[in-house]
Amino acid sequence: MAVPMSGMTEEEQRRETLEIDLLLEGLFQLYEADFRSYERRSLRSRIFAFMADRGIKTVSSLLSLVLHDGAAADALCRALVVHECALFDDAAEFSALRGMIGSSLGSFPAPKVWLAECLCAEDVFAFAILLMEAELHERTLIFATCSNDLLLQEIRQGAFPLERLAHYEESYRRAGGMRSLRHYLGERDGQAVFSEALRSRIIWAQYHLGTDSSFNEFQLISCRKSFRDFNPMMRRRILNLFNDSLSRFGILNVPVENDAEAYPLLAKYRAAECRGLYRRMV
Repeated sequence: MAVPMSGMTEEEQRRETLEIDLLLEGLFQLYEADFRSYERRSLRSRIFAFMADRGIKTVSSLLSLVLHDGAAADALCRALVVHECALFDDAAEFSALRGMIGSSLGSFPAPKVWLAECLCAEDVFAFAILLMEAELHERTLIFATCSNDLLLQEIRQGAFPLERLAHYEESYRRAGGMRSLRHYLGERDGQAVFSEALRSRIIWAQYHLGTDSSFNEFQLISCRKSFRDFNPMMRRRILNLFNDSLSRFGILNVPVENDAEAYPLLAKYRAAECRGLYRRMV
């Protein structure tokens, strides 16, 4: 039976670690959902919350379930990546991005933006709105990637509940919005849906940050939501991958401290006033 980590013997902890390793490997091998490099403590909490909700007593029982039940595996994958989604959720960050985008991307004839490991539609379309209001949308390609293909298909629907609109409108205004948010929205089946104009420059693709290599050169790379989910070794790998993919004077948008000892490649970057924003200098 599952017990809290603090009440486990060393042998029980080793057994549980092995069970979780096997569970994560099974998710990757069968469903291409890669959680193997996620920060283990928070991941364990999400796994056990899922188990408690379904009355599952051991990780081995959960493993058996997901190996034979694709719907259960999908539900578990969604539980492991749950984040609160909101449009322009950090007004100061998006306001700073708005100012940086014009001066950085505007000097390139065909800029490219990579939104890595997207978790919700709101984050993707916020960037599309920023580019449109900077008059860069028509010549910029946005690559929106996620390791979970089912989640990616949901995100690309570009919809959210209408009851969120008033709150989103206020966040958009505080982030420096130039129009009414309704300018970018339609309505379908009781939900707000982002316009076809915003969608027209987005390329959606499944991509694994832990195993895939650099696939293009970008002028802006953002991994706002999911970066903190990964363990320290994986974070370093991701930052090196982003560094290999970012052009000189490009913008890097990740929630990482400017720690030269942990992340020596940040010596190549200049931190913006807003936390989590950097400009590559060399």
